[in-house]
Amino acid sequence: MKVILDTNFLIDLARFKIDPEEIPVLLQEPIKLFVFSSTIQELKKIEKNKGKLGSLAKLALKLIKLKQIQVLEEKESPDKAFLSIADKNTIIATNDSKLRKKLKKLGIKTIYLRAKKYLEVV
Repeated sequence: MKVILDTNFLIDLARFKIDPEEIPVLLQEPIKLFVFSSTIQELKKIEKNKGKLGSLAKLALKLIKLKQIQVLEEKESPDKAFLSIADKNTIIATNDSKLRKKLKKLGIKTIYLRAKKYLEVV
């Protein structure tokens, strides 16, 4: 199973100290984690900000390296890329409610953070 993480999901993992290793436990199957190249670029841009958000983006980038999350190259906007790459063997990890609704209409599963501490699959 392929799980693609978006920017806000990665920042929230860092913010609420949630280990991405909880995802395979939640799904009860082996998974491979991915991010889009634009997600890396966005995190690097946010990292330059001073304050908590910049620190969280820096932590999210470290998490990507530490967990050896693979980077997928895409030529379109991240939301369009999520919609075009998603299939029955792909789950999108996002807290973006608009994107989750679009994916749900396509029959694609999503993972999101609930109550600031639980991961949930819908």
